[in-house]
Amino acid sequence: MSRDGTTFEFAPCGKTPSGEALIIPLAAKPRPALQRLAQLDRFCDGAASALVECGEPGEEAGKIGVTTRGGRFRRVCVVSLGDAGKLDLAKLRKAAAATAGWLAGERVAGATLWIDGLLSCDVPKAVAEWCGAMVVAGFRFASMKREDPKAVGRVRVELLAGEKEHVSARLPEVADATTIAGAVNYARRLAHQPPNVINPATLAQEARKLAQQHKLKCTVLDAAQLRKLGMNGLLAVGGGASPGPCLVRLDYNGAPRARTRTVLVGKSITFDTGGYSIKTSGMETMKFDKCGGMTVLGVLKAVCDLRLRCNVTALLAAAENAISAQAYRPSDILRMASGKTVEVTNTDAEGRLVLADALWYAQKHCKPSAMINLATLTGGVVTALGTCCAGLMSNNDTLAADLGECGRRTHERLWRLPLWDDYRDLIKGTDSDIRNSSGTRSAHAIVGGMFLKEFVEDDVPWAHLDIAGAATTDDSKAATGFGVRLLVEYLRR
Repeated sequence: MSRDGTTFEFAPCGKTPSGEALIIPLAAKPRPALQRLAQLDRFCDGAASALVECGEPGEEAGKIGVTTRGGRFRRVCVVSLGDAGKLDLAKLRKAAAATAGWLAGERVAGATLWIDGLLSCDVPKAVAEWCGAMVVAGFRFASMKREDPKAVGRVRVELLAGEKEHVSARLPEVADATTIAGAVNYARRLAHQPPNVINPATLAQEARKLAQQHKLKCTVLDAAQLRKLGMNGLLAVGGGASPGPCLVRLDYNGAPRARTRTVLVGKSITFDTGGYSIKTSGMETMKFDKCGGMTVLGVLKAVCDLRLRCNVTALLAAAENAISAQAYRPSDILRMASGKTVEVTNTDAEGRLVLADALWYAQKHCKPSAMINLATLTGGVVTALGTCCAGLMSNNDTLAADLGECGRRTHERLWRLPLWDDYRDLIKGTDSDIRNSSGTRSAHAIVGGMFLKEFVEDDVPWAHLDIAGAATTDDSKAATGFGVRLLVEYLRR
């Protein structure tokens, strides 16, 4: 197995299939017509029809039925798509992920994928989505482990159809989907890096590497430059650690004549102890507190690889929230880059402080037509929404609707939460303009959004995505890359 798990590559099938295994995705209901499999049977000595006659595929999406009597194929697999009437993108991806896991587990180096069963389903771009899902499912963060010499690191998958033009017509879609999936895995790989590997300085190096590969302009503002700009929120959060904080800026100009520019701002806390408001549990998962920024880098990689005609600026507010004699304290009052003062009532509400300065910088130095920030900001959004979607807060209905539609298209779903003025009293300061935490559980996720709204001018369309639940798996042991597909879809529109 490679350092990032199993890599899947896709190509059209030649005159005769050459894979070790034949993969046949089929809907379980209605039962597949055997005549549809007749052309396929000639490649596998009737194994496809035989499996169906024996009751395959099962009704659960992702269930795999296997026979070793497959003619030129060592194994023939029927993969269930479930009930065709209930098939959606999530179930399709589940079936593709199960297939990827089976191929990796069985150490299959080459496979043939029969796509006719995907062409007949109602999921848009089903073949491309299947291939992209296999790429995402193949990822495993294994760079800190010894390599398994017996594992297959790369699997070549041939695409086979009853009509050759069905394959050739979908190759561009497959290329796009696998490119985006690769960017998702890039974001996941960075998110998984431990804090002794990724800190603000090494994160800046990673950004420079991406910029060099794609000829992007990269600017890194160090502590001295941040101090000149009055970015005391970012400085305070990162002041207790070494190396100190920085703001990373990457500019992509894919549409030089256009006057629009989307600014993506990512919370990039490379490790979060909670500061003096120290976390009492779960600290070992806090390397994932940089997932917002890693998603932004993943989006930018996909945008570059796809050569999208848009203008994008990525900002990473990078810091480590540590405890030391130099760390900021509860009751500190910070004058932010905007001029507003903030009383620190909770040093574990650090993400909003670094984002506030970054959002203000974006408005003053990047001329955004829209700003979107991503952050693992609050546990409250996990309580409210769980892990199957992210919270969306916005000052602009059009932007919110566009992002919501892109979330539905990519199955990276968003649920909008209000930013009514009624909530402002929760962050009203006593000796300062505002405070960074209300001190209560009331409207916990919304309080984070209300705080950020204080640093956004009314005429700038802005959206805040709280991805604290969706950024990792249910057990918080793996990054998902949530937001990459969503934002690439948004930028393509």
